[in-house]
Amino acid sequence: MNYLFHYLRKRPGAVGIVIVLTIITSALRVTHALINVNIFNALIKLEFHGFFYWVIIDIAVFAIFLVLMQIQMAETVQLLSLDLRKDIIRQLSGKSIEEFNKQDTGVYASWLTNDVTTIENDGFYNILQSVQIITDPLFSMIALAKFSWTFIPIIALVSFLTVFLPQLIHKRLASASLSTTKANEKLLNVINDSLRGFNTFSIFGVEKQLEARVTETALFLLDKKVKQAKYQSIANNIAGFSNILGQVGIKAWTGYLALEKIISIGVIGSSGNLAYNVFNSLAVIAPIWTEMTALKPIFDKYHLTEKKNYKEEGQDCTENKFDSLEVINLQKKYQDREVFAHPINLCILKNQKVGIYGKSGSGKTTFMKIISGQIRSYTGEIQLNKVELNRLKYSALQKILLYVEQTPYLFNDTVRYNLTLGEDFTDNEIIDALKKANLWKTISNLPDGLNTEINENGNNFSGGQKQRLALARGLLRKRKLFLLDESTSNLDKKTALKVENTFLGLDDATVIFVSHQLHNENKSAFDQIIEI
Repeated sequence: MNYLFHYLRKRPGAVGIVIVLTIITSALRVTHALINVNIFNALIKLEFHGFFYWVIIDIAVFAIFLVLMQIQMAETVQLLSLDLRKDIIRQLSGKSIEEFNKQDTGVYASWLTNDVTTIENDGFYNILQSVQIITDPLFSMIALAKFSWTFIPIIALVSFLTVFLPQLIHKRLASASLSTTKANEKLLNVINDSLRGFNTFSIFGVEKQLEARVTETALFLLDKKVKQAKYQSIANNIAGFSNILGQVGIKAWTGYLALEKIISIGVIGSSGNLAYNVFNSLAVIAPIWTEMTALKPIFDKYHLTEKKNYKEEGQDCTENKFDSLEVINLQKKYQDREVFAHPINLCILKNQKVGIYGKSGSGKTTFMKIISGQIRSYTGEIQLNKVELNRLKYSALQKILLYVEQTPYLFNDTVRYNLTLGEDFTDNEIIDALKKANLWKTISNLPDGLNTEINENGNNFSGGQKQRLALARGLLRKRKLFLLDESTSNLDKKTALKVENTFLGLDDATVIFVSHQLHNENKSAFDQIIEI
């Protein structure tokens, strides 16, 4: 429960307004029941003026506060959900690339969508409604005690049954709830994966696989949801039976008291309403408690209490500059298999241009990911500016070097955003970077120029245009060390040479090119050429 209260404390103002409105509404519910005594008695006496007078007051006052409370509660729940999403994203942002990639993106998407919706309904709404669950019975029992103290023992007995019997299936419901969230993660991942692979299905004429894969996973989710609903239904029905038993008992006892002329006949209708307030609230305590406590496994998988930030582990660089990179006996293993045919040894100095080539599968990309800090587990030594690479913060490395991957990811946003990634750059800086990447002519001819929307994963851009945009993204940042991983592989030879020569011509930057085959035309411009 602490995880829910943690978010309530983040929004004291909004939560406070909900609590005040809830208390007022609960008081009005009791007032509504008491007004019913006057309405009933006026009706028995055929006092139509008094009857309609009390009816109008009852409707007007109660309806206004009920609407206000519901609006405020809906807004507050969305604010709490926003805070939760921000915390999840911050936790994900602190992961290393290696750690992040251990889960499919569909899993993370499910955390931020399906799971948050579950927490909204079973957590935030429930914990805010718990104020009403306390105040409704409290005010109603006070009113019933005013009529006759003999109502209290009946309420106490039925309350015990209503609250504690549903706890017998708490653990099973918690387990079923976690299974459902995992099935949601799997479904979202399969949907994303299948939709991204639509072109492949279509090319091979197996479009039916789209339906088959989604249906299979949806049926798995269906089974988990039905199981969760079964346990939830059992808890609700146990509480519901006790609720009905209590209301019938209160009405029967009220009738007896009225026949004995201990209370007026008008109290019969009011006691029914007050009994409903008491037992309906008590009936949902156990299910709501069970739903809220069942959220613990969901919160646990987020690790929100961990303050560890991978990118801030280690030491800072004294200056954002590059002097040297020395690699000594570097080796990396995947499943007990050595990636590099031989341990790597090299030394790269400031402003040098280095070409690295090798056969497919020789470990070129792995090497680039290691020296860019994306892969931290390796044997041997890597000295960046005479400091062991693993001792430096990843955030410090980001200020010195920039890795441009072979297949860059483009966001479903504008060209401008895909270049700046939310950072501040002038139009002149952006245009200059695009010109150096030989892409400005293409972008300037688009209908909206820099504000042209890029489709999902850049489907309206060619492979070569994507690579040049990624290179411009790198040039824009003016790092001291550029790591280009097959970054011109999708370009025609003329364009590739032009772009490569742009980087080779950078006087104040060190550049490491990785390629399966370097161009003879500019080999002489490299200070070193190394085979992996």
